[in-house]
Amino acid sequence: MNRKSLIFVIISLFIGVGLGTGGTLGVQKFFLGTSEESSKAHVKEIKKTGPLLPIGEFTVNLQGGGFLKASITVQVTDDKVAETLKEEDAFLKDRVNTVLANKTLADVQNSTGREKLREDLVEKLNEVAENHVTDVLFLSLVYQ
Repeated sequence: MNRKSLIFVIISLFIGVGLGTGGTLGVQKFFLGTSEESSKAHVKEIKKTGPLLPIGEFTVNLQGGGFLKASITVQVTDDKVAETLKEEDAFLKDRVNTVLANKTLADVQNSTGREKLREDLVEKLNEVAENHVTDVLFLSLVYQ
């Protein structure tokens, strides 16, 4: 191989790698979006619709072994409801402990399971709150 052929091969390889990388990144951005865009879209979905009411920190044994420690705040429809629910604190905490203690480690290890946990908590808390709990926020979630 002469010098010209070698330079041509090297330049062709660089161009090929560059096009391949650029094409892959372009396809990912176009079809899948970037994780930053996904995060921004998720943040846009969450809108503050009412006051936040801290419920507390919970540590429970999970079904099948392991434990879960969670700090939970709920979003309610209005300030009047928040004041009323402060008086129902023991009942709210009981519902949270019941839901958490019935979960397994597998239930809380992935985002789908945590979203299901959120839905279960909203449903159970609304038994006490008469459908005034609109969301459950996990301020911290530690499991082992």
